[in-house]
Amino acid sequence: MAFVSIGDVLDKAADFEKTLELYYIEIRDNTPNNGVKLLTYYLSRHRRHLQEAFNNIEKSDLNKIRKVKLKYEVGFYFEKEFHPMQTPVTDVSGDELLEAAVGYDKKLITLYEKIRNQPLHEGAENFIRSLISIEQKDIVMLKKTMATHYY
Repeated sequence: MAFVSIGDVLDKAADFEKTLELYYIEIRDNTPNNGVKLLTYYLSRHRRHLQEAFNNIEKSDLNKIRKVKLKYEVGFYFEKEFHPMQTPVTDVSGDELLEAAVGYDKKLITLYEKIRNQPLHEGAENFIRSLISIEQKDIVMLKKTMATHYY
């Protein structure tokens, strides 16, 4: 689906985040591994990056940004972008789960970069940069967690 405004893209990104949250809940409810279960509690709550960004901006500014028309089509099919792990949810390891979470963050960064590379007014560009920054910080945190091999 091609999107015509930033709001359209943000709505699809929110759908993607919700899909991830539900996937993490499915893993949590089916894994016998307590470490993985703990990670899924964290990841399912933590998947609210858009809301974090929305909380950092005035509602009137956000409404203006959502209405910004995109010059070029941005294709993002969350149904195609979301790839559940091949491992059955009962057998997912902590490292595998964290690696998948990094991959999902990278997909969102790619989406936001497609928007940022278009002509935008300063407020919209700064907002999109903040979304990219949130996802990049999350990747760093996830990779640090992976390095511990605790889960």
